[in-house]
Amino acid sequence: MHQAHPGPDASKLMRIERSDGLADPALKADGAAASPASSRADGWRGMAWRGLWVSTVVWMLVCLLIVLALSNDAAKLGRKPLSFGLLLKDYLPFFCAYIVLSWCLFMQAKRWPHRWSSPEAVAKNFVLCMGVFMTLWVAYVSAVDLLQKGRPLSLWWQHMGEQGWFNRFYDLVMASCAFGIQAGLSALQAARARELDWRREQTDNLRLRLTLLQGQLEPHFLFNALNSISALVRGSERSTALSALSRVSELLRYALRASRSNWVTVQDELDFVRDYLALQSLRFGEGLQLRWALPEGPEAPDWSEIACPPLLLQPLIENAIRHGLEAHEGQGLLTLSLSCREPGRMVFLIRNPMPAEAARLPGHGLGLSATRQRLSMLYGDQAQLRSEALPQQACFETELTLPCRDADHEESSERAGGG
Repeated sequence: MHQAHPGPDASKLMRIERSDGLADPALKADGAAASPASSRADGWRGMAWRGLWVSTVVWMLVCLLIVLALSNDAAKLGRKPLSFGLLLKDYLPFFCAYIVLSWCLFMQAKRWPHRWSSPEAVAKNFVLCMGVFMTLWVAYVSAVDLLQKGRPLSLWWQHMGEQGWFNRFYDLVMASCAFGIQAGLSALQAARARELDWRREQTDNLRLRLTLLQGQLEPHFLFNALNSISALVRGSERSTALSALSRVSELLRYALRASRSNWVTVQDELDFVRDYLALQSLRFGEGLQLRWALPEGPEAPDWSEIACPPLLLQPLIENAIRHGLEAHEGQGLLTLSLSCREPGRMVFLIRNPMPAEAARLPGHGLGLSATRQRLSMLYGDQAQLRSEALPQQACFETELTLPCRDADHEESSERAGGG
C-alpha cells in the first residue's frame, strides 16, 4: 500500500501557517517573555541616566562654588590672582570621581535596597563603600597629581606615601556627605513607600468592609421583601402576592446592579425607594399613607447628578415601616422629604408614627447600624444620621445629612481606583 502524501496545496497551507507563527507557539512565548525583559532593561537604563545626570549637575555646582570662593578669597586678601579657568581645570578631575561615587551609590540603592533599609545595614554599607572608595581615591588622586605636575607615573607608588593625610580626611568627609545624602534619600523613599502601602492597605480594608456591609444589607433587604410577600400569601391575597413578586424582581435587579458599584445617583435611589414603597403598599393597603416633599421648579437640584452610596435610603424607610407602621394600629402616615437646606448639603428626612411602648417590635437594627458604619467610612464626619422621638408630635424622626458630591466625578474616581 502507498502512503498518502500531502499535495502541493496542503504543503503551501502548512508553510503559510508556519510563516504566520500559528504553528509554533514557542516563538510567541519567547516574544511575550522578551517584551517585559526589554521594558525592565529600558527602565534601568533610563534610571541610570537620570542618576548620572543629577549627580553631574550637583557636583558641578559644588565644584563651581568652591572655585569661585577660592578665586574671590585670593582677590580679597591681595594675593596673586588665581585664574578661574586654571582652578576649574585643576579641581574638575577630582569632582568627576565624586560624580562616579554618587552615581554608584544611587544605583546600589536601587539594585540592593536592603543595604539601606536599617541603621545596621547602612553602617555596614558605609564602612564597605568608604573603604573601597578611599582606597581607589588615594590611587586616583596620586595619578592625577603626577599628571598635572608633569611627572612620570612610575613615581606613583612613592607619591602615594607623600600625600597629605589631612587632605585625605577632607576627601573622606566629602565622600561621607555624598553617602549621607543618598542614605537620606533612600530613607525618604522608603518612608513614602511604607506610607503608600499603608494607605493602599487602608483603602483595601475600607473597600472590603464596605463590600461586607453592603453584602449584609442585600440579604437583609431580600428577607424583608419576601417576608412582606409571605404576609400577603398568609392573608389569602394571592393575586396581590403575584404582583408583589414582580416588583421584588425589579428591586432585586437594581440591588444586584448597584452591588457592583460603590456609587449610584440620588435619582436611582429615589426610584428604588418608590418601587420599594409600592411593594409595601400592596401589603399594607390603605394602612400606609405616603407624603413626599421634594423641591420642584427650575431651581430644584438635579438628583441625577449627585452621588449616593447604593442601598442607603431603603434601610431607613424599612426601619420606619417596621418600628412605626407594623407596630401602629390603623393608618400610618410616612412623610419623606429630600432637600438641600444649605449649599453642598443634602438632607433626607423621614417621619413615621410613634407606637405605644408596649407595641414596639423588637429588632437588631442592622440597617441603621450598617448605614452609620458606611457613612463613617465614606464621608467621615461630613455625614450625620440622627434619630429621635418627638413625643409632642407623636412621631419618630430620622434625618440623614450628606455632602453633595458629583456623580460623574465619583464614578471616574472609582474606575481609576480599580473599585
